[in-house]
Amino acid sequence: MDLGEAAPINEAVELVCKRMSAGQFAAKDLSPALQRLSDLVYAPLVKHLTNVSHLIVCPDGQLSRLPFEMLPVGNKFLIEEKTISYVTSGREVVRIACPKTRIQSSKSLVMGNPDFDLDLKVAQASQPAGFAGIPARSSRDAKQDASQLAGVTPALPLSAATRSLSRDYRGMTFTPLPGSGVEATNVAKLLGDDAILRLGADAREAELKAVVSPRVLHLATHGFFLSDQEFKHTNSLDLSSAFTWPGPPKGGTPNDWENPLVRCGIALAGANHAQQITNAIAEDVVLTGLEASLLNLQGTELVILSACDSGTGEVKIGEAVMSLRRAFRIAGAETVLASHWPENDQATSLLMMEFMRRWRAGEPRAKAWREAQLTLLRSKGAKQDFSNPFFWSAFTLTGQWN
Repeated sequence: MDLGEAAPINEAVELVCKRMSAGQFAAKDLSPALQRLSDLVYAPLVKHLTNVSHLIVCPDGQLSRLPFEMLPVGNKFLIEEKTISYVTSGREVVRIACPKTRIQSSKSLVMGNPDFDLDLKVAQASQPAGFAGIPARSSRDAKQDASQLAGVTPALPLSAATRSLSRDYRGMTFTPLPGSGVEATNVAKLLGDDAILRLGADAREAELKAVVSPRVLHLATHGFFLSDQEFKHTNSLDLSSAFTWPGPPKGGTPNDWENPLVRCGIALAGANHAQQITNAIAEDVVLTGLEASLLNLQGTELVILSACDSGTGEVKIGEAVMSLRRAFRIAGAETVLASHWPENDQATSLLMMEFMRRWRAGEPRAKAWREAQLTLLRSKGAKQDFSNPFFWSAFTLTGQWN
């Protein structure tokens, strides 16, 4: 179905994301914007979906930023009528429907409430043992892998195309997340002996990079995304070949281009010292999207990114969102749960606990996630009222739905 001009859809999505990201879920212009989106995006499809219970959404452009669950349909939300999951490309539907033989996974890894103020200069004197007996990769290894992933000859000087941390990263101040520590502890308990828990100073990037095919990877911490850059030479790239590194822009240098995956990431132990220490160490306290895409997550059934802005990224038409959500799928994760805006700690903890409980009991992933969302949606009038979409629709489930 042709949904018409993109401009009014994009404008409505922009307003919804702006309000939700600012926590302005009671703004007067939010409900009308959601209704416009429902009228523009969903209403034209309704007559074709009368006997459909599960919607598989493959969004592009600005629609990649929209949780369809929150669209109003009459006096209900779409999540109350349909199970909804997402894919990053149409061909994923075939791949998911006809899965290959499952790779044997290892113990789950759960991280929460990292000690962002950890002094790595001191901590490096006692590097943690590699997770699952696998030594952590060095920053040099990560850069080498990043070069190969980007299709760049390693002999080239380290440019923005191969750097695994954005040149614009000047360090950020991350506040403690005690709620995420409680969440991680509870999730680890639900997973039982199948899980390894890392909190505080132990929530290190070295532990994360050394992991191999954990059944579940749960990261409860801060996420970030650096706004897109504008370069005067960007539009002059010679893209005559889609399969080779085109070289620097005409009249420019290799530094005029930067992979969007280095502009998003999650903060781990020591992240508050990233500005004061060397680049090599800074890359050991912040895991970027590019580094995440290089993890070995083949056989990993579920990645939960319980972090603000873990699903946001640069909107690339035809490529969905270049973000942490996509990076972990590239790494091999079957399913990724990631957020679209900064979420409420208490609501997120309740969501994750209810979802994990249901999934562990045998419910399909998409069904378990929907029921967890409906639990919060139906809390209106309770002591803890999380019925507003701001609380229950921040996360979307991408990938395998069974």
